[in-house]
Amino acid sequence: MNNKEVYAAIAMALHEHLGNNVHDVEPGIITIAQHPTQWNGYAQTMTAHP
Repeated sequence: MNNKEVYAAIAMALHEHLGNNVHDVEPGIITIAQHPTQWNGYAQTMTAHP
């Protein structure tokens, strides 16, 4: 391995480490919205027996 390859590997590692390898910028916000289905419907729930 010659010096040019070492310098190229270091440059690529720094490039990726600094976050330049992402395709799109995400805001970091997760939105969880309730989605009614047959699995979480009120009529489908079971009541506990005393």
